[in-house]
Amino acid sequence: MPFIMCYTNLTKDKLPDEFAKWISELVSEVLTKPMEKITTTVSTDIDMMRMGSSGPTMMVQIHSIGVFDAERNPGYTEKFIKAIHEKLEVPPNRVVLQYLPVDKVMVGNVP
Repeated sequence: MPFIMCYTNLTKDKLPDEFAKWISELVSEVLTKPMEKITTTVSTDIDMMRMGSSGPTMMVQIHSIGVFDAERNPGYTEKFIKAIHEKLEVPPNRVVLQYLPVDKVMVGNVP
């Protein structure tokens, strides 16, 4: 935990090499979660629409235990959107984040 799912209409060749590693490290740093607990999926070249346009877009879902709330989420959003915009040149208003709190009893894996 956390689980990161990135969806974008950018083609894979428009993402930097090791983008999954980069976004995993970003989430690790921002949420103070260990890298060895993070699982990341990146889906590219998806048919996406945002704000009535099919321009460059990214949606990031982050599932995690014990870090999301009304006080902390705005700070996370600012850091994530700034970093994604700088890395991919996707306009900030075309980056969407969804924070999904998870109870630890709802996650199963072998440590």
